[in-house]
Amino acid sequence: MEYNEAVLQLFIDFMKPYDSIRREVLYNILIETGITLKLAMIPKMCLTETYSRARVGKNLSDMFRIRNGLKQGSALSPLL
Repeated sequence: MEYNEAVLQLFIDFMKPYDSIRREVLYNILIETGITLKLAMIPKMCLTETYSRARVGKNLSDMFRIRNGLKQGSALSPLL
């Protein structure tokens, strides 16, 4: 208001970027960008058939399959 100009704001939610990545799309993008199939298979091998369990108090859930997202803390995640 002081300079009589419009002010625009943009908010981007980066809270869970690793959780929202669709793995099949990621593999296709790697191949389309010119990475050899052999190199593109490395993250695929690391992320295929991943499972997790949840702990609430002393109770541990059954295993469930993880279908989307990257592993947080993995050396590959920031690179991908």
